[in-house]
Amino acid sequence: MEILYFGKICDEDIYKKKKSKQQPYFIAQYMYEKALYEELINDESIEIDVVSIFQTDYFPKDKLYFSKKKSTLNFKYLSFVNLPFFREVSYFFTACIQIYKWNRLNRSPSTIKYLYSSSHFPPVSAAIIIMSKILSIKTVVTFTDLPLFTYSKERIKKMKIYKRLVIKPYLKLIKFLQENYDNYILFSSAMNKVVNPKNKPSLIIEGIYNAFGLDLRNTTKRHAIAHAGTLNKEVGIQKILDVFSLVDDKSLELWLIGKGDMVDDIISQSKADDRIKYLGFLSREDVFTKLKEAKLLVNLRNPDDEYTKYSFPSKMFEYMVSGTAVLSTRLEGIPEEYYDYIYAIDEYDDNQICSHMMNILNEKEMNMNKRGKNAQEFILQKKTSKIQERRIREFLSK
Repeated sequence: MEILYFGKICDEDIYKKKKSKQQPYFIAQYMYEKALYEELINDESIEIDVVSIFQTDYFPKDKLYFSKKKSTLNFKYLSFVNLPFFREVSYFFTACIQIYKWNRLNRSPSTIKYLYSSSHFPPVSAAIIIMSKILSIKTVVTFTDLPLFTYSKERIKKMKIYKRLVIKPYLKLIKFLQENYDNYILFSSAMNKVVNPKNKPSLIIEGIYNAFGLDLRNTTKRHAIAHAGTLNKEVGIQKILDVFSLVDDKSLELWLIGKGDMVDDIISQSKADDRIKYLGFLSREDVFTKLKEAKLLVNLRNPDDEYTKYSFPSKMFEYMVSGTAVLSTRLEGIPEEYYDYIYAIDEYDDNQICSHMMNILNEKEMNMNKRGKNAQEFILQKKTSKIQERRIREFLSK
C-alpha cells in the first residue's frame, strides 16, 4: 500500500516554538497526528510520503513567503504566500503539484494507492478530490470534529464583513468536498450521517492514545478534582464551577488546566473561593502529573448540546490512562463500552451531579483506584497508536 499523507505534522523545533501560543485543540490534533504518523512510517507494509500543512500568523506577524525543505525524501512542506486568500490558493496549487509528482514516482499498477488527509482542510481537500478524479486514486479523510460546529452562528457574527460575505458559499464548498471522499475515519458514529450521506466505507476510532512523554507510574493523591483541556463554556466549565459551589467540603480543591473563554471567570471565582485553582496552560507532561495527583477527573458537557453527538472528548484517553477515576455525563459521542470503566451520570442537574460526585469521593479509596486502573488497562489494550494504526491499515486494505 502506498499513501500520500497530508497532515499538520511539523519539525519538533517549530512545534516547540509555537506550542505556547496555540490553543489546546491544536495540541490535541498534533498529538493525535504525531502518534499515527510514527506508526505509519514504521509499518513495513506501507510506503508513506508526508506533506505537511504548516499554519502560522499572516504577514506581517510572520514571514511573507514560507518554503521549508526537509532533508528526508518522504517528508515535504507545502509552500505558500502568507497573505489572506493567497495562502489558501497557494495550499491548493502546491498540493496539486505534490500529488502529481508523487503519482509519477509511484506507478505500480498492483499496489493500492491512497491520498490520505488527516483533517478536512478545504484548500487541500479540494486538491485531493480533483486530483484523485484525474489520476484515479482512492481517497480517505479523518474527521476529528465537524466544520458545522467550527463555524457556529456566534462565531460567524464576530467575523469581519468580507469574511461574512463569503462564508455561505465557503460552507457549501466544505459540505461538497467532505461528501466526495471515498473512505472515512471518524471520531464518532453520529458523524457518519453528516459527512458520509452516501454511506461509503467508514471506520470509527474515537482517537488515538499517544504515550509520548507520559509517565504512567503512580503518584501521591491529593484531595482534589480536576479538569484539563479547552476551558470554554460550551464544554461544561461553567457547570463544573456551579456544581463545585455546592460542595461543602472545605478541603476539596478544584483544579482547572488549559485555555479558553472561561479563564477570566475562573480567575474571578477563584478569588471568591480559594479552593478553586486555575493552573494555567501547562505542558502535556505537567498536565498528566496533575491528572494522576487528583482523586477524580470530571467531564461535564451538556448531553443536550448537539455537538456532543459528533465529538469524542479529546482528553478522555489521557484521563483514563492516568489511573485516576473519571466522572462524565453520558454523551452520545462516547461509545457505551467506555462506561464500564468510568463513572457516568445521566442527569444534568447541579444538585444531582454534586451528590453523585461526592458519593464517588466518599467511596473506599480501593474501589476508586480499581475503577481507575481498569480504565487505564482498557486504553492500553485497545486504544494505543499501534492498535489504532493496525485497524486503519486493515480498513484501507479492504
